[in-house]
Amino acid sequence: MKTMVSVSLSVFYFLSLSAWAASDTVPLNKKPSKVKASDFSAITERLKAKSGKEPEPILGSEEAKLQKPQLGSVGVYGTKKLNEVILKELLGKDFEIWIQKGLANDPNSIELEKKLVDKIQKKFNFPLAEFSVVQFFEPENISVHVVLDVVEKADLEDRINFLAEPNGQFPDPDSLIHSWLDYENKALDLIETGQLSPEVQKCQALHCPFGHEHPSLQKYAAIFSEGVKKNYERLLEILAKDKRPEYRSASAYLLPYLMDGKKIIPPLIEKIRDPDAIVRNNSLRVLGEIAEFHPEFVIPIKPIIPALNYPKASDRSKAVFIVYLLSLNSSSAREEILKNAVPNLLLLLETKIPDQKEVAHNTLKKISGKEFPITDSTSWKNWYAKLKKDKGLPVAK
Repeated sequence: MKTMVSVSLSVFYFLSLSAWAASDTVPLNKKPSKVKASDFSAITERLKAKSGKEPEPILGSEEAKLQKPQLGSVGVYGTKKLNEVILKELLGKDFEIWIQKGLANDPNSIELEKKLVDKIQKKFNFPLAEFSVVQFFEPENISVHVVLDVVEKADLEDRINFLAEPNGQFPDPDSLIHSWLDYENKALDLIETGQLSPEVQKCQALHCPFGHEHPSLQKYAAIFSEGVKKNYERLLEILAKDKRPEYRSASAYLLPYLMDGKKIIPPLIEKIRDPDAIVRNNSLRVLGEIAEFHPEFVIPIKPIIPALNYPKASDRSKAVFIVYLLSLNSSSAREEILKNAVPNLLLLLETKIPDQKEVAHNTLKKISGKEFPITDSTSWKNWYAKLKKDKGLPVAK
């Protein structure tokens, strides 16, 4: 099974985070204080602050640590003004140097990345242009895929239709938020030293990335289960209204300990439109795990579909995974996907990020009954053109 995470190219540490890590993109708030939507180097800073040096690769085995990441692909998402060839020509040798420095864990790649984005923006002035880096793990292979995420001015309303920034500030109920951050940091330490493998941990909630089997994590099971039941309403208020994204993102991970999907799915659905990428990521991640392991709870498909074309690779990876899961067991979900999601699925089919491409392909097969190859985007577009003509469906871009 492939494992995928998305990070800043400034450091290629490796982390698998759940049973559905094949579609995961660094969902955790790794920094106890400030984590910005575009700052996927937060874990680097956390580890540097703790140890005073750059972190070593985190794989949990000596054999894995010997693996070196290799560049799998370079792509662009969200614009027709750029492609891989134009991007490389524009950025020149600096792009190759940036890749090399990132693969070598060179911290100087952070500043170089900023220079590259500035060069792109000087020429195109996109409302948003950010690099995302996705890593996939197979035996004896670590493949790194670089994508420039772009949002065009004409697409702002459709692709960044997020909620307003919250402006509230609420007390931490029974220190649950800080307990969660302590739990995350301890779990990361365990992963860093090879003492914990999240993919094999039992979950005592509707979602839990690290479990509670390790002795240093055991106490948190009761703290979270009892604390969330007592402070459910307060956590909902924090998730909806607190101005601190780390509080909102922690609340999204605490609510699953209520073990009541009917109560937590609606507020998590709402936060798919959060202005902060980590909050969106955490909310989608929890919903994905509920969809996969707790199908007794109904997740509405309509609010998920727009996230297929959200600006971050992490948004799209989570969303397409949920859409696929919902397509498996619901004819009404399949009908909704046919009506409103195929144009975005066709875009993901052409991406170079393996999980997005493969899951989009499987979803298209499920809703269409067709078996066109994953590489045959022309046949898929022709199929949809006919369907669109027959049923008056949205146009594929």
